[in-house]
Amino acid sequence: MHKVRAVLTAVAVACTAAVTVTSAASPALAGPPALSGGVVLPIDNPSRVVVDPIHKRVLVTDPKAGEALWLSYFGGVQNRYTLAPGIEGIALTPDFSTAYFASSGYYNSISEYDMATGSNEGIHVLDPSLRVRTVAVAGGLVWFGYDTKGKDSPGGFGSLDPATDKVTLHDLPAAVHGAPELITSPGAPDTLVVADVSGNAETSGNLAVLDVTGAGPAVTSKGKFSDGLLHGVEVSADGSTLIGYGYGCLVWKAPIADPAKRAQAFHNGFCDTETSDVNTDGRVALGYSNTNGTTDVAISPAGSELPAEQFLAPNTDRVTHVTWEPGGDRLFVLSRGADAGNSEVRFWPLHGSQPKYTTLTATAPATTPVGVPLKITGTVGVPSAPVRLYRTDATAPGKTEVDFVQADAAGRFTLTDRPDAGTVKYTVSYAGDDTYAPISTTRSVVVSRNATALSLSPNNTVNNYGSTVTVTARLGKTYSNRTLEIWADPYGTEPLRLVRKTVTDAKGNLTAKLKLTRTTAVQVKFAGDAQYAPASARSVLNTRAAVSLQPSRQYRTAKVGSVTYRFFRKKVHPYFLTTMTPYPGRKQRLTLEVYSGGKWKAWRVLNLPLNAAGKSAFTLTGTHAVGAKYRARTGYVTKTSGDTVNYTNYSPYYYFTFTK
Repeated sequence: MHKVRAVLTAVAVACTAAVTVTSAASPALAGPPALSGGVVLPIDNPSRVVVDPIHKRVLVTDPKAGEALWLSYFGGVQNRYTLAPGIEGIALTPDFSTAYFASSGYYNSISEYDMATGSNEGIHVLDPSLRVRTVAVAGGLVWFGYDTKGKDSPGGFGSLDPATDKVTLHDLPAAVHGAPELITSPGAPDTLVVADVSGNAETSGNLAVLDVTGAGPAVTSKGKFSDGLLHGVEVSADGSTLIGYGYGCLVWKAPIADPAKRAQAFHNGFCDTETSDVNTDGRVALGYSNTNGTTDVAISPAGSELPAEQFLAPNTDRVTHVTWEPGGDRLFVLSRGADAGNSEVRFWPLHGSQPKYTTLTATAPATTPVGVPLKITGTVGVPSAPVRLYRTDATAPGKTEVDFVQADAAGRFTLTDRPDAGTVKYTVSYAGDDTYAPISTTRSVVVSRNATALSLSPNNTVNNYGSTVTVTARLGKTYSNRTLEIWADPYGTEPLRLVRKTVTDAKGNLTAKLKLTRTTAVQVKFAGDAQYAPASARSVLNTRAAVSLQPSRQYRTAKVGSVTYRFFRKKVHPYFLTTMTPYPGRKQRLTLEVYSGGKWKAWRVLNLPLNAAGKSAFTLTGTHAVGAKYRARTGYVTKTSGDTVNYTNYSPYYYFTFTK
């Protein structure tokens, strides 16, 4: 079961809520009407839902966010309270004056809230080893279900006297895993049902019915109330019957006096029951977690197991919660998109009158400088209505409430904020009530940010192959962010890589060391903050290719003047071996020059491919002139050598001549 029902009183409450429904097919092919007009809730994963018919509110908990939403009867968010991580269970007192919230997060606690004012009346902190998840009110006490180490760990239940803060843990007649569900019924106000709805095959379905009128809970009946895994339990309006469901298509019922005497019930052909609730007049609502276009909500009249009303959720939404208005006619439904791109939670009120629709206007400047107060003015069609301002920006991707005002008698209002720089989206909202539907409007304001001073050095230097270079980034004044990223992008196919990301030193400097094998573009990035714009700076570290030339086959070396020559016999062909930094498609440029007329003149220029190891060999063949002076060198020349990933570099000249 995915909610805990409050202890109810048989008060008569006027009901005027409704939801728009449209036929899913033509009259000739009439089928269940499709829900339309649902409100998207600002919540990720709703856990429990209860309804306060006195103050006309629907309460929903979100364990992940640690929040509770106070909704109007038409889905408007009237209040949004941050309570504690892991908040799940909700229970209301019989007079609907107080709400109790169970939390299994950092504080294993039960929070107490005044329903008239929404104010926190206190937090009852429990044993830190107890992860409190479910809660109910009966016999003047607050009852809670807990586990100890997670949802499949052994569980138990206890009671809290809110007047004295006394906590008592009670024994269960059968073992449970996870926090047991706690169920009450207006037809049996002194009865508490404790049920294991865990996924544990051994204990799921264990159920005990307790009388809580005495000094301690007394077991009146017990048994295993399921043919498989139990998923949820309700008690009939008169308190005489248990109604429960498992997974797949299983729904059961049994006398509350004998839970094990179960029989299949509500065998209506619908499967994947996810949620249920019993109204005070005996009507039973079942919600289904299917996506196949069949019925998503079925309502059976008192005393019948056949659905008298059926509804379809839109697209592939799964119905996760159905909750009746105590003593009234409204049924509130939550659904959630099942598609990967659509997980929105929608709120649907069924039955009652149609909501009234009002108007809402808002005027905001298109641009404003950072640090200057911003005013948004407008009108709402309901005099003296409460209006809230929510902000979404770079520092708070989710909606953050920044202002709240009461409109004047003419519906006029002024909201204010002091936004940080960037593009800010404002939502002006009137949550509605049990008469008016919620309405909101959005405005975007560009808050200009200051320019950021950012530099990077050195730049456009020429460096040897294999050398290590230190680059220094310098960041000027910012508001809150002092983190820089230094990225290296070696020329060629090697991917961009993050070299360093951290906060600058006190002078705004951040350094990084790079060992160079290719010409490398270095970039420093600043992501910006609330008042200073993103910035980047770039430098290039040119890197020479490693180049060497090794002539061989000479019979001796000797100096001619101050220059060392290699001497070859005229019948010997010199062999030149080039070694160079390898790269796909790379070639060496081998230049042979002859000394003539007092000058060195190009004789032969060869572009020769390298092998995968960066080697390239050349043999100088032909007839060699005795006494002529020659020299040779090899080189990598950007572009000419087949690529641009290194900077041009040459080997030294090697001088040679031929003798007889």
